[in-house]
Amino acid sequence: MPRPEEPGSRSDTGPSPAAPSFPIGGPTSSAWREELLTKVKELSGLASWVQANRDDRESPGELPEAVHEHLKAAHDTAAGDFGPHGRPGPWRRWKASSGGSSFERALGNVDAVEVSLLRLAPERYLRGQLPSLRAHVNRFLPKDDPRRMGVDALSLQIEQRGRNHELLPEQRDALVAAYHAANSQRRRDLIRLRSFRNWVVATTIALCLAAAGVAALGLAHQEWLPVCFFPEEKQKFVCPRTELLGTGDPAVADIDVLVAKTATREDLLLVEIVGLFAAVVAAAGGLRNARGTSTPYGLPVALALLKLPTGALTAVIGLLLMRGGFVPGLSALDSSAQIVAWAIVFGYAQQAVTHLIDNQARGLLDDVGGHGAAGDRATAH
Repeated sequence: MPRPEEPGSRSDTGPSPAAPSFPIGGPTSSAWREELLTKVKELSGLASWVQANRDDRESPGELPEAVHEHLKAAHDTAAGDFGPHGRPGPWRRWKASSGGSSFERALGNVDAVEVSLLRLAPERYLRGQLPSLRAHVNRFLPKDDPRRMGVDALSLQIEQRGRNHELLPEQRDALVAAYHAANSQRRRDLIRLRSFRNWVVATTIALCLAAAGVAALGLAHQEWLPVCFFPEEKQKFVCPRTELLGTGDPAVADIDVLVAKTATREDLLLVEIVGLFAAVVAAAGGLRNARGTSTPYGLPVALALLKLPTGALTAVIGLLLMRGGFVPGLSALDSSAQIVAWAIVFGYAQQAVTHLIDNQARGLLDDVGGHGAAGDRATAH
């Protein structure tokens, strides 16, 4: 491996037992970068120890050099220095972070280093790590996965025989393969989580544009989508902001004339604002079940933001359905206050729609943590 004082260099006489020296630096812009930079430094020290205590009966090939390259790639990516000429520009840095490629590249390289060190490590180290390996494999692989069952069987065999059991090369390979599969499953779950987060963000943007379009339509043509009501026997016409008294018999009244006299350009905007505020309250109430997440994708925040334009639109849609008589018995609100109150109800009712999305997100987060129902996983204790 390279000498500490010359990161990335190669010795003419072969790899040096010293680990590459990667300054941690920082603080960086994200918690996941700090975590991976610390992990890289930890693994570089472990690589130095493994190189110094490795069993020389088998040639390591170019595995030590590969370990160094993976460490360097993980360090540079976590530190943000992954461009062809060092630190990339703001646009490429934002694109890599939002798309998840930076995190996945750094994590993938760290996983590759851990797998390579398990191949190089002396047997006593592998024995000491066996409980952790088994817990990691059991956490991310299904119960019926043959690699998981092989690790369980080998662990039981070693526990029964103790130090008298010599770890065969093929058994080491089986442990390494199972650990690699668990890491791959974890990264696939993270990719699925990121993809779902991107869909939530795209949907939120689309709903925001739709809500803005509805508000603009109301400002330009208040008579196109009036959220007004003509209650029977009240002889008045009510809209969210104004009421017109003495309208006469509803059966013979000209609704278009009443809308032109009563509806205002700000009616739809008012309904959307009220629905948005109700959605904010619903999102705040949902914090009682919030658990947070250690992933860098901010899915809980994206889910909370999704509720806001959804509440604005459900408030408008709900009132339009009531005005059209879709809800029996609730088609004749008789005051502006009632219209605003029902806008609050419909804005909060977006929770019925977004609750299904919350459940899907919770399942994905459980999969990332290794506790999901997919594959009937169970955590080893």
